[in-house]
Amino acid sequence: MRKLWYSVFYSLCAFTIAFSLYWMATVPPPSASSGRSASSGSSQPTLRAGTSLAGIPQEEEEEGYYLCDEGGRLAVYRCTADGTPRQRLELTDIYVNLLPEQDALRFKAGYLVWSRQELETLLEDLGA
Repeated sequence: MRKLWYSVFYSLCAFTIAFSLYWMATVPPPSASSGRSASSGSSQPTLRAGTSLAGIPQEEEEEGYYLCDEGGRLAVYRCTADGTPRQRLELTDIYVNLLPEQDALRFKAGYLVWSRQELETLLEDLGA
């Protein structure tokens, strides 16, 4: 009888985990404009994990990019030459708490990337 209860318990746990992961992958997060003002506007689509930055316009003089945790998700900001964030470009669908511990700590503290190619590579690695 004890083995039966263990198997029921572990089956229920496995189902709960699988359903949670499925739900996180299929249900889009609430828009950033509800509850706070978004500088990039709500008409632009957010970046899905593993996609490129094709929707972000490229400027002639790129100073760099600042990545940080914003509401549990990874936000990408354009920054000035001294590394100060100035304009939010996108709020990605990459959840910081689901990243490895070292990466999560790095993005919660804020992380500077100086080239667009490095930014695209980093987002691709995090989304894969």
